[in-house]
Amino acid sequence: MIEDYRKACKRGRHEVSDAVSHGRYPYLPVLDDILGDTRGSGEVPVGVREIPMELVVGTKTRARANTFSCGFMPIADEDSEFAAKWSRLFDAQVSEGIRDPVVVYEYLQRFYVQEGNKRVSVLRSLDVPTITASITRVMPAPSDDPAIRCYHEFVRLYQVVPVYGLHFSREGSCEQLAKLLGQTLDEPWPEDMVRRLTSTLYQFTRSYRARGGALLSQTVADAFLLYVKAYATTGPLGVSAREMDRRVARLWGELVVAAQDEAIAYLEQPSEQKGRIISKVKSVSRTLRAPRPLHMAFVYDREPSTSGWTAQHERGRLSLQERLGKAVATSAAFGKATDDDFDRAVASAVAEGADVVVTASPRQMEQTRRAAMTYPACTFINCSVNLSSSAVRTFYARMYEVKFLMGALAAGMAENHRVGYLAISPIFGSVAEVNAFAIGAAMVDPYCTVHLKWSSAEGFDWRRELEEDDVHVLAGRDYPNPADPSEPWGLCCLHRNAAPERVATPVWDWGCYYELIVRSLQDDRWRREGAAHRDRALNYWWGMSADVVRLELGEGIATGQRRLVQLLEREVTEGRVHPFEGLLMAQRGEVVRNEGSQRLANEEIASMRWLNENVVGRLPKSWELSEAAAGDVATSGVISAETDAEDE
Repeated sequence: MIEDYRKACKRGRHEVSDAVSHGRYPYLPVLDDILGDTRGSGEVPVGVREIPMELVVGTKTRARANTFSCGFMPIADEDSEFAAKWSRLFDAQVSEGIRDPVVVYEYLQRFYVQEGNKRVSVLRSLDVPTITASITRVMPAPSDDPAIRCYHEFVRLYQVVPVYGLHFSREGSCEQLAKLLGQTLDEPWPEDMVRRLTSTLYQFTRSYRARGGALLSQTVADAFLLYVKAYATTGPLGVSAREMDRRVARLWGELVVAAQDEAIAYLEQPSEQKGRIISKVKSVSRTLRAPRPLHMAFVYDREPSTSGWTAQHERGRLSLQERLGKAVATSAAFGKATDDDFDRAVASAVAEGADVVVTASPRQMEQTRRAAMTYPACTFINCSVNLSSSAVRTFYARMYEVKFLMGALAAGMAENHRVGYLAISPIFGSVAEVNAFAIGAAMVDPYCTVHLKWSSAEGFDWRRELEEDDVHVLAGRDYPNPADPSEPWGLCCLHRNAAPERVATPVWDWGCYYELIVRSLQDDRWRREGAAHRDRALNYWWGMSADVVRLELGEGIATGQRRLVQLLEREVTEGRVHPFEGLLMAQRGEVVRNEGSQRLANEEIASMRWLNENVVGRLPKSWELSEAAAGDVATSGVISAETDAEDE
């Protein structure tokens, strides 16, 4: 009926007017114009498939481009031949349905119609969610463009699970989705799982958009991956529409935070402190007024006997108990690495009245996030940096400040202008520590080179390589390695045929850190900080000014060197010197920051993946890492866990 065309035409002209008023192109995009002279790496027949109508965005050639609005609504006059044909097609759809597939070209998961523009328009006017199409895929040529790399990964996914709409913005997401669902990108998925994935993606998209997801700056697929992560252990697929609405509602805060351009608010200083002085009288009075002990449950994924990092945090827990006495009650569960073990440990802690659950590893972030949504009355914190969550606050220490002092000290001790640095794995924050060390060394000795080795890189003998590099001063691990007690830790002097001589020790004072967190929970600052940074994740990234990290000097340090370190410590603590301000030069002469520039932002520091100009070495490639280190990188790495990192 012409009346139906008139309604669709009115809608189309409104879309044109709205697009023009907002500076957007008002008509259909044309694939031939988009491709230009670049035809990619070929065309691939895909076959006949049911595709989401929302992904049909344009036309193959310019012939019909200006006949439709950008939303595929008709705009020709109602007395035109086009209007008559459109109306007859509309009537056919209402009476018997349109059965013939349209012919489309797919490029980067968007469809451009070659035959059937009016059929698409009619179905779009009726808000039909899908359409049958005969698809030819235009493959883009390989490129370093992240969007192209993501698309090539999607093509791998499509070969095993033919589902459109999984338009991820980050490389590695397809691999993550497959792993979470117990599948791979190498073997076809079971038909039942394909059906359930298709249905669940549709249900999620509907619920996500109903809550305003279209206003968030992330793709539906990115949000869907977060949903799958959150419900991986409870079954993410095959839920009812009602259950999906409930799940999306519970997850909404996480989705909003993940969509923010600046998702994380870094709090660099405990708000209780003024300078470096904490009011002990005030702290004691709070302790006396506490109605009951604050119960903190620590859930570790490893054992202190095998993990130096776990041992550090466990000492911090015991120190906290000693510092605050009856004001706090703590418990610890070790070796809870699997999802089942972790969930049981958290359920037990909550049943026993835990107010706060602490997890000490970035590897536990997804488990912690799921638990936080399951037990919203409990507070969850995770020791990591640059991982965002609305339900879980994260905390870490600015150890790069201490490494800056260590670099200055090391350069003054190295007579041959060479020092070594033994890093563990390239996770968030670790590269900043390497560079701060190198910058500190260059301040004392402009000819000093820092020879970087990775203890988690398999097939490399870092001890032999350091000896070949003629390195006699080494910054080793920050704490002893229970698996290899002979591995150097702290700042050491290396002697042939003798044990390393440790001359300075970096200290993570987790007991102090946890005490400051408890204080903030007791006096309501925790809640106020959350209210002040609504819709952003909170990361407590405290440093030397909060007394949570420091450098302890051995007795054998020369007086002049001791004074230099103390001077730098005071300047950094009081904010007058920062390792990452002013001129910053990366390897191969790349300028990171010009002279006079402000310091790098916290996010730039945490996610740093360049190496300072005086560093000799590179970031490892993912396949060079041990299995444990590869797992760390998959969670919080500055290199991709699926693809090789470029040499730095």
